[in-house]
Amino acid sequence: KQWYQRRVAITAGSSPVTWIDPDNNEISISDTNNYVIDQGSFAFGSKASTLTIKTAKLAVLSSGDVFKCKLKSAQYPDHSPDVVKEMTLTLLTLGEIFTV
Repeated sequence: KQWYQRRVAITAGSSPVTWIDPDNNEISISDTNNYVIDQGSFAFGSKASTLTIKTAKLAVLSSGDVFKCKLKSAQYPDHSPDVVKEMTLTLLTLGEIFTV
């Protein structure tokens, strides 16, 4: 199983994290063919959310593509700015080792 996983920790409480793809589109939690989004839990002043990119989606991505996660306070939506963290995708190509 090939996939790429990115985890981010941000101060959040019960606020949901929104993941954004390299084309600046919000990733739907229902897009289970390409992604798995784990909202994570809030503990000790921060929230850890995980985006897993599945193999089918990795095939059309490039190393250097930028994903973002965005968070806005659910408790104070009118008085808090969006917190946005950017993450750059790094793809590694693994090859076979041949012996002579």
